[in-house]
Amino acid sequence: MDDPKASSHAEPDLVPVATDRHAGRRWRRFTSYDFIHRRRLVPIVLSEHEQVAATLPFLFMQTAIGPWPVALTRLAAEGQCAVVAPNGAWLGSYIPSILRVHPFSAQSAGAHQLALLVDEGSGLVTDDPQDEPFFDADGSLAPALQQVVDFFRKRAAAEGRTREAMRAIASRNLLRLYQPPEGLSMAAEGLMTADTDRLAALGRVDLAALHRCGALALLIVQGVSLHHLAFLSHVEARARAAPAPQAAAPAAPETATQQREEALSGFFDALADAQESDLPEVLAPFASAEQQEDLPQAEEKSGDTGKKNTWRD
Repeated sequence: MDDPKASSHAEPDLVPVATDRHAGRRWRRFTSYDFIHRRRLVPIVLSEHEQVAATLPFLFMQTAIGPWPVALTRLAAEGQCAVVAPNGAWLGSYIPSILRVHPFSAQSAGAHQLALLVDEGSGLVTDDPQDEPFFDADGSLAPALQQVVDFFRKRAAAEGRTREAMRAIASRNLLRLYQPPEGLSMAAEGLMTADTDRLAALGRVDLAALHRCGALALLIVQGVSLHHLAFLSHVEARARAAPAPQAAAPAAPETATQQREEALSGFFDALADAQESDLPEVLAPFASAEQQEDLPQAEEKSGDTGKKNTWRD
């Protein structure tokens, strides 16, 4: 689930990946997290909620499919993300999984079907022969794009578990509108947090049901994550008060080969810490070739089935 309401006011230019539009075209792996400046609220799923809470605060917001947990990359409605450095590097200890497959997204296309989308406004859809192809010559998914599809198939399973947990939370009315503490300036409209009073009043049967589906842990960890709000507030205040940086002397130009090697290295290095998370099977497609030898093999998937491609989840 990558609901635009849960990302930012600036919606990406998402279009379905299709042979009639992208055959012969290429896509480039991102090397900078600057795109996160446009995404204040990031949907997360069960199995990564603890890792997210170690880096970012997360709350809940209403989406088209009900309330959903969303990580905050900044407090203000507009501005810069505190965990992205000026050079585009990620400064936190964990990167929410959905951010790792930029410029791709996915949406439901019927029962057990996913439609893969790409942000054509990202600058990462190219005609450069050195970049990754969307399709092979026979019209089937190119290997790198198949890995992206595998990611979304596996994330869909995590979203299913998250949806079950959120239904259990909503049915017991365990969320309330979030009110920022006095002295904390943040845009909080529409954001919700755990209602700890109602949670404390639940009986054993309800608590056991919440525990079994992961909802209880999600609510507890969400409360802990709010300690990062003060950190974000401090960093954003310092950024606003900092003088404008002076232009640096131009660096020696790099060769195209050096730029490409650094780009690929940066892309995979940014994902390396995910191998120790609770989502190894989701993030495995982005491991190095050597690392993939130690991972379970993905199931065989169908390739292109028409102009608008869908894949079973």
